[in-house]
Amino acid sequence: MHKAQRLIQLMMKVNERKKFTIQEMADECGVSRRTMIRDLMELSELGVPLYSEAGPNGGYRVLREKVLPPICFTEHEAIALFFACQSLHNYKALPFKNEVNTALDKFFYYLSGELKQKIESMQQRLLFWVPPHELEVPFLKELLEAALEQQVVTILYEAATTKNRTIQPLGIYTMNGLWYCQAYCFLAEDYRVFRIDRVKDFSLAEDQSLKLDMTNEHIKSWIVPADEVHMLDLEVELTPEGVRRCQSELWLSQWMELRENGYGSILAKVNSSFTPWLVHFFLGLGMEANVKHPPIVREQIKSKLQELMKQYNEE
Repeated sequence: MHKAQRLIQLMMKVNERKKFTIQEMADECGVSRRTMIRDLMELSELGVPLYSEAGPNGGYRVLREKVLPPICFTEHEAIALFFACQSLHNYKALPFKNEVNTALDKFFYYLSGELKQKIESMQQRLLFWVPPHELEVPFLKELLEAALEQQVVTILYEAATTKNRTIQPLGIYTMNGLWYCQAYCFLAEDYRVFRIDRVKDFSLAEDQSLKLDMTNEHIKSWIVPADEVHMLDLEVELTPEGVRRCQSELWLSQWMELRENGYGSILAKVNSSFTPWLVHFFLGLGMEANVKHPPIVREQIKSKLQELMKQYNEE
């Protein structure tokens, strides 16, 4: 076996183990102890985070941040990966912080000069644009970890009123540059969507016995749970200007039906947890939208309008 192949194989083996000795690894790879010491030193120089422990129970360990073995990419695969990473640049907050920038720098460094030139030229003609937001999202990573570990957490959530909520996150997603967390809310006893920039405090709940059994089968459609009990029939009539403004909301535009005169309508099933968003969005469209269904959205829009009239009638 060539040395390069042996080092790649060794990198994969040490990544699989929490702890090993030089002799164990030498026997497994079929090389001498001296060769294994030399190979481990070369892996360390290549950036594999190894450290040794002395004593009778000692050996080698790999730090938590494991290093992947080298992977060969075609030219088109390299370009696709580069622009996939670059498309995240407009996000002020990401759950993996600065790792995107460091990964992109490493990836670009090892590309051929010809491919670098091609990517630099393509950067002037190809852009994955996301609306930039300056909102702070301090608990993005913590909510993702809580979803992965299926932990019950307590958040201080700022909406119409600011209150503590105990939730079990199902996952996080991004839309139009904003981050959202789908979760089961124990206060509402229902699924809710929380804008993560409005989470002002975060802590693990002391009582984890509240935890629901969220199996893999259950969370396949976690962004919008498929249970019909939680779904609402949305029907909205739109003016031509309302059509144009709704077309900028990708998830609404997919259900839009246009007429020859420029008017349109939206017919869709939406999760009840989106009710507050629907109220604010269609209220903001004013006379350009007329929500026909569901009644709960109509009534809340009326209530908001009455509050607005009262506010502007005050001297």
